[in-house]
Amino acid sequence: MATLFFVGMLDLSPWLTLSLSQFQLYALVFLLGSFAVASLSDLRRMSAQREFLEIWLLAALVVVAYDVYIALTGGAWLVPLVKWVIVAVLAACSHRSVGALFSLAIGDVCAIVAVAGLLSPVLVIVFFVALKISDLGMRPFLRLKGGGGAYPFMPVVLIGTLVMIALVVWAFPFLLGLWN
Repeated sequence: MATLFFVGMLDLSPWLTLSLSQFQLYALVFLLGSFAVASLSDLRRMSAQREFLEIWLLAALVVVAYDVYIALTGGAWLVPLVKWVIVAVLAACSHRSVGALFSLAIGDVCAIVAVAGLLSPVLVIVFFVALKISDLGMRPFLRLKGGGGAYPFMPVVLIGTLVMIALVVWAFPFLLGLWN
């Protein structure tokens, strides 16, 4: 009985948030611009420039610092902690040394982490699903630019991020509006 009472008192909204704040949307648009330029570079040379990696790392570190600040000043800490554990596990599964989800270079993984850090836990999972679906659809065409099984992945990150923005800005509000 106590378990049912606890579940009834548990606020699931931070876990299931399907919307983004204005800051998060602006950050996604900023990252989207860097992904567009990096995608062109990746298509041309099969590698993005090192400056992009540094920008994506800095963006991820800023979001981590913000989440830590909120937790230390009395805000929620469990949701960001779970989100970052999910991001870390999925990012590790995406790196070429593990290769369970994707087999990516560190720059591609950092780009993904920069986006995922801005999302709620459920949207992180949706983002990785969008990346996987985009990858499966784009891989045959991107392999034409690659060699030896490798292919440029930044176009997949670009499309996956666009899909997330479209889902959050248009699709989820529309679908939730149908339920109300």
